[in-house]
Amino acid sequence: MSLTVDHEEGVLILTLDEPQRRNPIGHAVRQEIVRRLSDAERDGQTRAVVLTGAGGHFSTGGDIRDQKGVASRIEARDRFAVIKDLIGRMVRFPKPLVAAVEGWAAGGGFSLALACETVVAARSARFVSSFGKIGLAPDLGLLATLPARIGTMRAQRIFLTSATIDAEEGHRLGFVDELAPEGEALDLAKTIARQAAATAPLPRAFVKDFLAADVDRALEFERQVQPMLMFSADAVEGRTAFFEKRAPVFRGE
Repeated sequence: MSLTVDHEEGVLILTLDEPQRRNPIGHAVRQEIVRRLSDAERDGQTRAVVLTGAGGHFSTGGDIRDQKGVASRIEARDRFAVIKDLIGRMVRFPKPLVAAVEGWAAGGGFSLALACETVVAARSARFVSSFGKIGLAPDLGLLATLPARIGTMRAQRIFLTSATIDAEEGHRLGFVDELAPEGEALDLAKTIARQAAATAPLPRAFVKDFLAADVDRALEFERQVQPMLMFSADAVEGRTAFFEKRAPVFRGE
């Protein structure tokens, strides 16, 4: 588990902290974020939360090594129950929740950033929905959060092409809220979080709860579909090609 925790003037900073691997989001990390957000929700001294990554990157997504240890579809569905808890908690979090993105936000890292109410990205940041490259569907709520920000057909194109999008294009499309100079995304995110914390908390909670309905639907869909895909021949080929550093050969199986 690689998550570090800091507090600065009422802001809880959660840092994905395995920089040598670009901060993968494994099962243990997801569980720890759930625990920290649960504690922060009850803590009167915590007025806002910022989620970021160490070593110049946000996250390159799910931990493929972690996925190799999943032995059955039942175990996979249990893991997706944790994902449902994590993303459901993030999109409903009653305090400001801001993502500070430097470098790559890929796959599940892209998803995790968009589960935050505000996305601050360095101008040098890069985003990619890379699930298709390993034979999987987008997860961690991305099927709902990206279309909500940029529209259904634009989101579909991003899902199906696995195209890399730079931060300025992400800002133009609408999934990046604020741009920062390289290395300054965290500072700007903390400022935005503190400003947002001055607004009335009850309306924030009700608005976020209402808007979370489509995310709930996406999370239930991925909980049904993704475990099946994880054990498909194409997903096995995708993981194998990743470790062998070659292009995958998919057969639709």
